[in-house]
Amino acid sequence: MHEKRKQELIDHAALLAAEGLAKPGDVIGMRVGDGFLITSDRKPCDALTQDDVAEIRFGEKTEGVAATMKAIFKNRKDIDAVVINHAKYCGAAADTLKVLPAVLDDFAQIVGPRIRTAKSDAEQDVLAALKGRNACLIPGGTSIATGRTPDEAYTGALVLEKGAKAYIESTVLGGAIKIGGFDAALMRFVYKKKYSKKDQAAKKEELDV
Repeated sequence: MHEKRKQELIDHAALLAAEGLAKPGDVIGMRVGDGFLITSDRKPCDALTQDDVAEIRFGEKTEGVAATMKAIFKNRKDIDAVVINHAKYCGAAADTLKVLPAVLDDFAQIVGPRIRTAKSDAEQDVLAALKGRNACLIPGGTSIATGRTPDEAYTGALVLEKGAKAYIESTVLGGAIKIGGFDAALMRFVYKKKYSKKDQAAKKEELDV
């Protein structure tokens, strides 16, 4: 059951690994019915099979990354896919910044004007950091990117790491030029309302075929 959706998760997990954005324990999941699918945190992201993708109901007891993902899906009805991963520059940003500002246009458009670092990996802290955002950082090196499809969540993870790298490297070289709050918010509004809505709807339809 859900073979097509499982393969979608497997493919995007492999892409994360190929980009160097996945470590042991990292997962990707998507909402299905009254629960969600999630890849195994015990297998490398580039070695997953259909048997390594589990279906979890919202009423089931969960722990670890599965519990975090369940909390996100239950509290954010606009989110249908989640990536929980570890990436080099996101990890550095999470350990040094309370807020990661947008210094790149695609960062502002896709993940938000600025990304918060959660106080801890506790569910309530993660949800607070994600409020009004598509991504957040967690102390200890974890980052979360969300979307309406696995493709959008994967893209968010890429852009989040790209933005963290740009901010850290530019700061070392003399200070990053941040995109203004109004401009960043406007970019994100235009992206969500004009450019991405139809594209993500089409991708969701493909998974329903």
